[in-house]
Amino acid sequence: MNGILLLLLLILASALPGIIVFIWFRARKSAVTLPWFLLAITAGIVSLLAAAFIQRFFSPKQDGLGGLFFGVFVRIALVEELSRLVTLIPPFAASNHAGKTDVSFGAALGLVSGLGFAILENAFHGIANINITLLRAFTAAPLHGACGIRAGVAVFIFNKNPARAFFYFVSAVLIHGAYNLIIISPALPSALAILIALSALFASLPLLKTAGTDHENSFRPTRFRS
Repeated sequence: MNGILLLLLLILASALPGIIVFIWFRARKSAVTLPWFLLAITAGIVSLLAAAFIQRFFSPKQDGLGGLFFGVFVRIALVEELSRLVTLIPPFAASNHAGKTDVSFGAALGLVSGLGFAILENAFHGIANINITLLRAFTAAPLHGACGIRAGVAVFIFNKNPARAFFYFVSAVLIHGAYNLIIISPALPSALAILIALSALFASLPLLKTAGTDHENSFRPTRFRS
């Protein structure tokens, strides 16, 4: 199969969760319209590229248990979640300028950003092993979606409640690290990683409970302002 065509198919397969979420948002008449969705997707893709660049400065060699935990929780989870947090700042600034300061809107943007991260990551993994693409699309995507929700909330509430924002960020790092630790540990069943990803997603979904409704004071449909 042509390499470019294969890559496009991998990206399409990896994008399925994002497409489903966008359809869900529109079905609920969400304030997360197409421009906001694309902005958040872009932030997620940029966060992956930034994290990959930073991770090049860390040694991938993992000696002993301490090296394993450092690699999983620092080199991977902490770096990727920090990158996600930073790249969500521009969407936050744009939403603040547009009068969208509701925390649930931040959670929604974080969810989409996480899915954007997962799209590119899954495509890269799929190039190495196409058989895992669909599996990762429905396991890694919930993980990054859950962590993205928490990062989005952290960004939106940081000025008002930095302690709570720190809690959401740290919980995202720990969830992400636990997932990856299970993935790379042959002694642990991979089903546990799926369980963690799905449990984290469902635990994070209540933060979206008001996202998708056009409330008069928080989710008025607006366009980007110049």
